[in-house]
Amino acid sequence: MIYITGDTHGEFGRFSNKRMRKQGLELGENDFVIVCGDLGLCWAKDKTFTYNCKNFAEKKYSTLWIQGNHENYDMIEEYPIEEWHGGKVRHIVKDKVILLERGQVFEIEGKTFFTFGGAASHDVQGGILDREDIDFDDDRRKAIRSNLPFRIKHESWWEQELPSEEELEEGRKNLAKHGYKVDYVLTHCCATKIQELVDKGPGHLYSTDVLTDFLQEVEEKLEYKHWYFGHYHMELDVDDKHSLLYHAIIPVEGYRSLAYVPVPGRPRYHRDEMVRIKWDDAEKVGKVFVVDAFGTIDQNEEPSYDILVEEDNCLYKHICESDIIGKILM
Repeated sequence: MIYITGDTHGEFGRFSNKRMRKQGLELGENDFVIVCGDLGLCWAKDKTFTYNCKNFAEKKYSTLWIQGNHENYDMIEEYPIEEWHGGKVRHIVKDKVILLERGQVFEIEGKTFFTFGGAASHDVQGGILDREDIDFDDDRRKAIRSNLPFRIKHESWWEQELPSEEELEEGRKNLAKHGYKVDYVLTHCCATKIQELVDKGPGHLYSTDVLTDFLQEVEEKLEYKHWYFGHYHMELDVDDKHSLLYHAIIPVEGYRSLAYVPVPGRPRYHRDEMVRIKWDDAEKVGKVFVVDAFGTIDQNEEPSYDILVEEDNCLYKHICESDIIGKILM
């Protein structure tokens, strides 16, 4: 089976055995999880990197990913390019964590995937600073005083976040080889017109660029079943062919609407509502007593609730939204 998820940013709690089992996911040696950019594994070669690589190496399944805009591209480029399932990859952890390079078409489990990672960083209102610049210290202080986010070249920002012309051409060439027809598209950001649908809020946080325009070109030429992307930090079925992923882990085929996926900050249940919950192998009925919209210290990937079950004279604490069967209408 192949599963898809969104940005992880170095927080891999969603892949813990406990969390996976809770979602009914029992992945084996022939299964894959694909992360739509900003994996966050390759950031610094430190103890955290070593620890995370060891954890990924011990998993039965393989983790595939595409580039986001928050990746250490200098570190990534230390790994050689190899051929895998019809396209170019880099093995970060041999056969366990594999980067799917830009502009490639892969065949996995009989399905074809076009991959094109990358995106423009939008959190740079305070500037993209260079330590070698004589004004670096002054510019950094100005950004901090103004409370504006900034990034530093080769430390928290890399120009390779956006593709080169050569990468764009390779994408066009590989799509032409496949007659501009694939099963699935995997990107970090999305096409310009889809981004306009996603970024409807006041002020428009995201701008068009060479990559969103290229993806718009692909959108208008390519025949495909579904397009999955990340980057915008929400769960959203934009339409019947485009899904924006963040925390959710869904099968590439046959998933329910993302409306059923728990989202931090958007609790589905409210105080004093009666709900039915799963507890071990039993079901219990109780009243919502406390709502933790952003989860708890132990898990922050879905809302959490304290449920008062009068029959047991007990307050069941930290019940994840995914463990609530549904609301009981009184």
